[in-house]
Amino acid sequence: MQLYGELKNLQKLQETMSRALGLSALIAYPDGRLLTEITNLCSFCALINSNPEGKARCAASRAASVRAAASAGKAVTHTCHAGLVHLATPLNVAGELAAVLVGGSVALQELAKEAVLQLARETGIDHEELLAAAIKVPVWSEERLSAATGMMQAVAETVARLLYTEQELQKKVNELTALFEFSKTVSSSLKLAEAARQGLEAVLRLTGAAGGSVLMLDEAEPGAATAEVAAALEPDNGPGVIPAGEIIAAVGREAAAAHFDDEKNAAEGKRPAVAVPLTVGGRVTGVLTLAGRPGGQHFTGEETVFLTTLGTALGLALENARLFRRVQERAAMLERLLEVGQVVSGSFDADRIIEAALSGVRDVLGARWCVLRLLDESTGDLVLRGNVGMSPGLQAETGRIRPDGNLLGEVLQKGEPVVVEDLADAVTSTRLPYSVPEVRALVVVPVKAGGKTLGTLKIYSPVPRRWSEEEVEYLVIIASQLGLALENARLYSSLRKYYLNVVQALAAALEARDAYTRGHSLRVAKLARLCARFLGLGAGEQEQVYMAGLLHDIGKIGVRENILLKPGPLTPEERKEMQGHPEVGARILEPAGFPGGVTAAVRHHHEDYGGGGYPDGLSGEEIPLLARIIRVADAYDAMTSARPYRKALTPDQAFNELKRCAGSQFDPRVVEAFLRIPGDEMVNIDVATLLAILGEILFLFKQVR
Repeated sequence: MQLYGELKNLQKLQETMSRALGLSALIAYPDGRLLTEITNLCSFCALINSNPEGKARCAASRAASVRAAASAGKAVTHTCHAGLVHLATPLNVAGELAAVLVGGSVALQELAKEAVLQLARETGIDHEELLAAAIKVPVWSEERLSAATGMMQAVAETVARLLYTEQELQKKVNELTALFEFSKTVSSSLKLAEAARQGLEAVLRLTGAAGGSVLMLDEAEPGAATAEVAAALEPDNGPGVIPAGEIIAAVGREAAAAHFDDEKNAAEGKRPAVAVPLTVGGRVTGVLTLAGRPGGQHFTGEETVFLTTLGTALGLALENARLFRRVQERAAMLERLLEVGQVVSGSFDADRIIEAALSGVRDVLGARWCVLRLLDESTGDLVLRGNVGMSPGLQAETGRIRPDGNLLGEVLQKGEPVVVEDLADAVTSTRLPYSVPEVRALVVVPVKAGGKTLGTLKIYSPVPRRWSEEEVEYLVIIASQLGLALENARLYSSLRKYYLNVVQALAAALEARDAYTRGHSLRVAKLARLCARFLGLGAGEQEQVYMAGLLHDIGKIGVRENILLKPGPLTPEERKEMQGHPEVGARILEPAGFPGGVTAAVRHHHEDYGGGGYPDGLSGEEIPLLARIIRVADAYDAMTSARPYRKALTPDQAFNELKRCAGSQFDPRVVEAFLRIPGDEMVNIDVATLLAILGEILFLFKQVR
């Protein structure tokens, strides 16, 4: 440690003292941590300290001596683990314990041989070497030790004075360092809470105050009693001292410090406190408050001037941080807006669209309640379609409401947002169509698409609230995106329904040529979808394999009827024509814009897993997975359906055939999933197929008429 003054090296002083007294010496902090390195060890102690176990024991003994002297507040003697005596003398600086001076490496009597041997066994030190060193340990009388104590006390007083000087100088260094760190913090940090807390901590260190707070005044109403608590600190992790509203108002109004007595609690009574303004360009933007001084001292005028000057720097830094936070909030708002926009524009699932939009409003605007209602054109009612925060009871009560003579009707009629900062002050026409005591402020915007108002989007606040232009604008944009996305989802649903009807009609037209295969494509489609589900495929792939099942034999439209309906075996030429139907089916689907997975499944649904199938002779994983699923479902339905030339197999017989041919004709993994389909679901497919066939006949009959 470096000291200031005449003596520059405390270590050198210690070494001189230890040699003069014939003792080893060191200086330690009161908790036992070394302040200096130990000097003048005897050969016995040096040998022990050269051993890891011995060194650890010596360190523990020295720490125990230090703590004993610190606890007693006077010089003490303490016997170490090796039987030597430590003389520990406390060093008090400015009335406080600063360090402990420890001397040692002597004994009051010769060390017992058995004790030395025991120490050698415990530490692993060579016993002969340790015995030889033990003989050389100085043996002192108690009188000599007492005299050394007096001399060490005198040295300790000298060291204490040196330490006091060093401490005072270090205090100044610490203050300058704290000021530098404070300046660095308030000039570089752009996080409001972090800058406020670090700045407050620095001020507390500088002033010695027990607690304090940093308040940011409302930007729209400077000096308002309500303010944002940017930081608040107390030694016991309490809430910190928050001045009363009139004190905050006075500081903001007069731009001057205010002294007052803070009552922390009834037991401690009052304590002096001061609140100083944080200013930016002559405008008070916040209040720095400090309370509690050592000994109950008041804050002096000089300190108040210093704190006020400090408040100018802190105020500017916090204002920059507040502006930066506002920029971040707007950036986060735009980022969330883009995220929501990507979801609502990239999805045709109305529920997912609504969930994304409402969660985006909740996250960005901090809305406790958010409600979407869509207009039922047949009744004129607004129907609850999605919400965040509404209780189940309120949802049931307000599932349908009339938008007559209330703010919802006003929004629908005008097609413009309605903003209410406090419902208690609102006129009758801008009230809700239902009573919710917890709702005090709200914003309602129209949900539009193509110039048509579809419904309303609302956010509520349980307390009066001044809604910013950015918040209202954000809600309007979300409502606009939501309206377009919901309209697109509706149109997509209609197109998809029509699309599936066309697919079913194509399948029905094909099967109308052969009474024996009627319902086959629909059954294959449903079996394939079940199998895909048990394989763990997603909803999109399940839908595609269902579509491929409906259309897998569409290419048979190009097969001559005498071949298609032939009751007996086919000739090689006829078989070749029949085996061409997967390629014909793929060529039919490609120009129609069917998904690639559907077209590929139709083309390859007769490929064999072990190779040798048609049309391309693919094998294993080369065959698209959807085609492998269709292959199993197609084979099962064919085996369990009667034909003119054979009887239908039972389900168990068909299952055994699937297992027998797994690995050659069929993908074993697909077969395993197919066999896990519950039997009742298989039966339901047969019943549903009959109903579907009836529906297809009616559909075709309608087309003919």
